Amino acid sequence: MMTTTAIGLVAPGAVRPVAAQQARQIAFEIPAGSLSSALASFGRQSGLQVTYVPAVVAGKRSAGVSGSMTASAALSRLLQGSGLAHRFAGANTVTVQAAGSAAATAGAAPEGAIALDTIDVSGARAAAVDEPYRTPGSSAYISGETIQRFRGTSTGDIFDSTPGVIAGSNRNGAAMDVNIRGMQGMNRVATAIDGAEQSTSTYRGYYGVDNRVYVDPDLLSGVAINKGPGGGTAGPTAIGGSVYMETLNASDILRPGRSYGVQLKGSLGTNALDPLAGLLSSTSRVLPGQTVGRTEGGGIGGTRSASLAAAYQVENFELVGAIARRQSGNYFAGSHGPRTYNTTSGAVALSPAGPGQEVLNTSENALTLLLKGTARFGDGHQLRVSYIRHTNEFGEIMPNTIRSGYRQLPLSEIETNTLSARYNWKPSGNDLIDLSLNSSYVSINENSLQSDSIQVIQRPTRSVNVGLSGSNTSRFATPLGGLALTYGGTYSREAVAPRSPSTNGSYIAMSGTRDQWSVFGKGELSPLSWVKVHAGVQYMRFAVDDTSNYAGTTLRPASTGYRGDAVSPNAGITVTPMEGLQLFARYANGYRPPSIRESTWNSSGFLFNPNLRPERASTWEIGANVLRSDVLQQGDKLRVKLAYFDNFYRDYLGRAYGRVGTTWNYAYQVVNIDKVVMKGIELSGGYDARRYFVDLALNYYTNYAYCRVGVPCTDAPYQTDYMINQAPPRFTITTTVGARFYDEALTVGARHRYVSSSVAGVGGLDPNDFSAGTQIPWPAFHVVDLFAEWKIDQHMTLTVNINNLFDRYYLDPLSNANLPAPGRNARATLTAKF
Repeated sequence: MMTTTAIGLVAPGAVRPVAAQQARQIAFEIPAGSLSSALASFGRQSGLQVTYVPAVVAGKRSAGVSGSMTASAALSRLLQGSGLAHRFAGANTVTVQAAGSAAATAGAAPEGAIALDTIDVSGARAAAVDEPYRTPGSSAYISGETIQRFRGTSTGDIFDSTPGVIAGSNRNGAAMDVNIRGMQGMNRVATAIDGAEQSTSTYRGYYGVDNRVYVDPDLLSGVAINKGPGGGTAGPTAIGGSVYMETLNASDILRPGRSYGVQLKGSLGTNALDPLAGLLSSTSRVLPGQTVGRTEGGGIGGTRSASLAAAYQVENFELVGAIARRQSGNYFAGSHGPRTYNTTSGAVALSPAGPGQEVLNTSENALTLLLKGTARFGDGHQLRVSYIRHTNEFGEIMPNTIRSGYRQLPLSEIETNTLSARYNWKPSGNDLIDLSLNSSYVSINENSLQSDSIQVIQRPTRSVNVGLSGSNTSRFATPLGGLALTYGGTYSREAVAPRSPSTNGSYIAMSGTRDQWSVFGKGELSPLSWVKVHAGVQYMRFAVDDTSNYAGTTLRPASTGYRGDAVSPNAGITVTPMEGLQLFARYANGYRPPSIRESTWNSSGFLFNPNLRPERASTWEIGANVLRSDVLQQGDKLRVKLAYFDNFYRDYLGRAYGRVGTTWNYAYQVVNIDKVVMKGIELSGGYDARRYFVDLALNYYTNYAYCRVGVPCTDAPYQTDYMINQAPPRFTITTTVGARFYDEALTVGARHRYVSSSVAGVGGLDPNDFSAGTQIPWPAFHVVDLFAEWKIDQHMTLTVNINNLFDRYYLDPLSNANLPAPGRNARATLTAKF
């Protein structure tokens, strides 16, 4: 039985004297409505923890409150006429109970209530999950619980329930290449871990380029996603959107009321070869004559993972350390489903790995270390430092090798070192300072083993990403309403170079640098309690240089590189006509200069183009958020986000085929595509009645256009363009249903996922294009997954997953290699906290 409710998130250990807390002036905007919703809003806006017995507020209403005042004054107004009173039970905790009761008078917690720590972990997590439904514009949040529930086989499977977000090349290699609403690669999507952005660019032959991010899902606390140009510290160049991954915090590890503890997690999975059967070493077997995989199947233990995390937390300090190991052998494809897809030239086999067969080059052997500390000091200062080391030996294959010589290859290798420092300062009683400063350093050493039908070629490269950003928000009371001004700047540098000289002229590695500077400002005005308007602008300068030995030779003309600047505006309005309903309209402009790969003479371009223009993005969005409680019964919750988006990209940077004098006869070249248009509808949300719940994620593209100058617009990009394998499915819908039993100790459920074929038509051919087609279509498919979670006791939780229940044989969308997805597989995970 639930005996208390806690609302609001307080920084751990940020304890201030009660008198100072009560005297602090806060700008409140809480609409009239149910008292429980009003108290929830009060907790969020004040940063206080509110405790009460749900029965005492059930059915009660509040007139709301608006204006700048102390927390005590605001809470008194919210409770006016309810017969309830409040009293501070600590610096950051306030209790609500019937007026005149002994407990309320004495400041004690309500009778029968649970004594809560300063941090309410479940409340904080619920707030994070709810945040997209309070935020105007398209955003999403994947909780740690969801990540573990739908862990899948590949790292990118964590995005399967997020509309408009897909991990490209999800089965070929061990990384993620995130696609948001059709935008992918070349820094179009900024992906950061603990505030540090990773960016690699790996050559995939005729089929394009991967932008790779490496992370272990077992060490993730949550993932926040923003769709479309974000501006601000995200920068204007992330025209597709941004993905922010946060690793484990102390609150994810510690049991309630504990200041130190450990978490042990181990899992075993089926449907893969034993990972120790000769697959996981740099001298892995090579099977030059093998064109199909084995069919004997894999037993329990074919995939295995284990992690150990420890945390220590005192009043103003917390420390987290973790280590995770993950191993898997080659998996096996499903057995049921179409084996071919139709093309203009007839039926084509879906993959050289047939139904039920071993899918070669899909093994993995990863080790991840995490060390993370947080310190709070003075009046509102906080410093977070994080270090992550990730190493992996994994199978992958060049897409053109699948066509010409499908076989087991030696493994590729990756080593990433990620260091970040994030500082925040928000002094009490000071509305002019809400400061954030971030810095990061990421080093990536990659040895990608690339091959054709004859040879295997090592391509060792090193990438370094450095980032600095800062912003501050100042809040004012004006005659026109509350005004918040946010302003700051960013700097980033990306440097890439081969770690050994190229020995093959057709496999030339990138070598270059890319520097970006920006300053930005944004104002948000609240002329009425239910209306907010905002407008902002960001100015950016960039410089991209080729540092290879080929610059200035007959192969690559001498160049001063690319230089330029741009201004990117944004604006929007948010209307809250009633409690729990938010309407919004947004416009954002983005600007992406050429990436290092697009700017240098290398394997993916062949022909240097000195006349490239940066991409421009203009995105419009209108939508609505619904976040309501007590809709059909007491304690239930309804979440809905509906959005229509209209995204227009001018001078999109793609790849074409063209003549290069007599030296190369014909060669690839990066060019500007006149425009690309993507329009569609997204719906996400769910209803949770505690005993049962249902979640829905839907994405549908109403229009897709690819336009070259002098050529009619079409839905079919050229076969040579990277976009041919980055165009998303026309329609996706994911439905999750579940139920809880035995006082919510047991949760069982199922997820159904439908993915249509690509929104792009059959790829067209450039009149000068004599290369083979590189499009990898996929037939539409349905997949059903099952899950069960059993909280054995306060220490242990057992999670069981059955993925691809009906053993479907299918290709994932956005694959640049036609490797089928895993067939039916099961995983059992035991998590223990002490």
